[in-house]
Amino acid sequence: MNIPNSEKIYIYERERKKCFYCGKSLKFRQITLDHYLPKSKGGTKEVFNLVLSCGKCNRLKENRVPSDYEERIIRLFQRAFDDGMIRIGKLIIPREDLKEQILYIDRIEYIEPNFVFQSKYMRFYIKNNTIVRIILLGGKYED
Repeated sequence: MNIPNSEKIYIYERERKKCFYCGKSLKFRQITLDHYLPKSKGGTKEVFNLVLSCGKCNRLKENRVPSDYEERIIRLFQRAFDDGMIRIGKLIIPREDLKEQILYIDRIEYIEPNFVFQSKYMRFYIKNNTIVRIILLGGKYED
């Protein structure tokens, strides 16, 4: 898996230097990154789909899909956006305007070829940790 060092460091710090699954403290040279939604099931190498793992937990998980994968990936995506790890691409939308809308994401609409997150009013297309497209679904933003 060819992940930039800056992303590995981000995930290492995000997980507080501990295995996501068992909580074991890890030195940077000991880490493996696990696709939370496995590659074999459509998971990508986006920072929100990668978690820090010790070798043992990574082997034990294999290619199983965790029952909470959708909720967990949404939360990791929202955090990565807040942490500045998700780029906006060529979109002409201020980051602060997107920040609030990303909080309303409540489901993953598609996984391949891009991760597509959706709220009641917007659909966000993500590729290579970049929002490449946003579709407004209609309605008002106020509840």
